[in-house]
Amino acid sequence: MNELERYLQQILSDLPQEEREEMHEELYAHLVEHMNDLMIKGYSEEEAVRHVIQSFGNEQSLNQELKRAMFPLLKIVRFIWSVVFVTAFICLVSYTAMEYYHPEFSNTLPAESVAGGFFIIVFMAGAAEAIYEAINQQFNAKWLHNPWLFFFVPSLLVGAIQSQSLINHPDQYPDGLWLDLFAIPIGAFAYLIARQIFTLLFLNKNQTKNKRRTLIR
Repeated sequence: MNELERYLQQILSDLPQEEREEMHEELYAHLVEHMNDLMIKGYSEEEAVRHVIQSFGNEQSLNQELKRAMFPLLKIVRFIWSVVFVTAFICLVSYTAMEYYHPEFSNTLPAESVAGGFFIIVFMAGAAEAIYEAINQQFNAKWLHNPWLFFFVPSLLVGAIQSQSLINHPDQYPDGLWLDLFAIPIGAFAYLIARQIFTLLFLNKNQTKNKRRTLIR
């Protein structure tokens, strides 16, 4: 795979298959034409490719622009879906723990507890998403753009710190209360899974009814 091909793959990543194939052909022809013009002017092939990529723009930014053009409410819908998914997942974990430790009781989750957990998740996930977007816009380092690295690694560190309390005072966490210490990494994991499911179900569909905005100017 040549440099232009890798560049295009990054621009078109996670877009619907049908749109991705159509845009790939169109954009690749445009980039090659530009590259050939530069080579006629005396640039080497390597220099021409570099100038074409620089003039076309950052692949991450272009990818986000395409997604916004195709799915104007993409981030809002994904955020709501992810928060609901995490809330349901946390409730399921809590209910399963209660059933495991106290099957003799009628284990139900109060509606106010579920609602409170939902709004806590909204606040924490919203803050994390805002920081993540700011980093994406500010820095071009690809490893910083990895959501698993950004969301999950810090949560694991928090969980590791919290686990010290369990190691030092295990008697303080009977009947599944130790799960509370790992609520953040569990929630972060569920949030990332929710984002991934959303991508698989929505962004990778073969058809879309939304009109695309061309990148060729």
